[in-house]
Amino acid sequence: MSRYRGPATLISGEGAEVEVYVDLRAKQREWSGTATIADFDADGPADQTLRLPDGREAQVTLGGSEAWSDVVTLVGSGSPPFV
Repeated sequence: MSRYRGPATLISGEGAEVEVYVDLRAKQREWSGTATIADFDADGPADQTLRLPDGREAQVTLGGSEAWSDVVTLVGSGSPPFV
């Protein structure tokens, strides 16, 4: 199992960028994790691009978050950008 914890950027389809802290795990062909997002907008687009500090990118789908929480679930598609 591979893992990445650290800074990243979420990029919406419209190009808006938000700095986040992620905790990601890859197990075989699947990868997922969480992102800490200040002022998370639950009405924003669910499908976004995740960019790591070294420039590697992957597509992610944002899931839900607990009430009053800034931690959002992420589900990746394609190859994980941290392996």
